[in-house]
Amino acid sequence: MTAKPAVGTPARPGMTIPTFIFALYNENQKRGPGTERHWGLLDCNGKPVYGVDLTGELESNDDQLPMPQNNKPYQGKIWCVVASEVNPEQLVSALIYACSQGNGTCDALMPGKECYEPFSLLSHASYAFSSYWAKFRSLGANCYFNGLAVQTTEDPSRGSCKFPTVTL
Repeated sequence: MTAKPAVGTPARPGMTIPTFIFALYNENQKRGPGTERHWGLLDCNGKPVYGVDLTGELESNDDQLPMPQNNKPYQGKIWCVVASEVNPEQLVSALIYACSQGNGTCDALMPGKECYEPFSLLSHASYAFSSYWAKFRSLGANCYFNGLAVQTTEDPSRGSCKFPTVTL
């Protein structure tokens, strides 16, 4: 879909810009998260969801966008912990991966060490994820573990067990 004649953008006037519409209508019958159902330009009853002129007949208003109110990146400590509602079978392999990288990533989880108790898969995996991310982030590691981990600003440490952290 392109404009005729080619209108372009303020930075590239007169250029043809190919445009693709992913979904014309919202999908009110689609299962899943709410945002997955709201990618259409029109509601199920045909009313516009967004103020998009598909005819090209309306005057363009080149109003400047408002300045962002909070455009500062987060600065502080972040931990990598197990996400809610994960499959324990998948968690085991992720824990093994995080702990098998060497450099003492999971030394604190050994029997008698400060993070051995409580002896639970969730607790040990959270420590392992946070430790792995803190040690290997500078080499490109992330806090994802195939969707099993999330970042948090709440310190998961307890008692003498201090979780490694990433400071931004």
